[in-house]
Amino acid sequence: MPAWSGSDRAARLPRDWPRRRARILRRDPVCQVCLLASSTEVDHVNPGDNHSDANLQGICAPCHATKSGREGGRAAAARRPPARRPADPHPGLIER
Repeated sequence: MPAWSGSDRAARLPRDWPRRRARILRRDPVCQVCLLASSTEVDHVNPGDNHSDANLQGICAPCHATKSGREGGRAAAARRPPARRPADPHPGLIER
């Protein structure tokens, strides 16, 4: 089961996604992130639903997992309220 099961991501892909995916993998046979491994997946350069060829890149599975995890972490952090440190007591009110 893919790690993104439960996501609506697949439903938001265009109908011709298999054809686009094949075209991008032909265009970018080498991972565009590490430039070492073969591209096995297609990644959105800028997150979102822009499925234009200019926003897609061939990427290897390890680089894709790292990039997606980093993006997901940033998105989750943006949804969390900022941590608030308790206020320090006034120096004149500290008991000795």
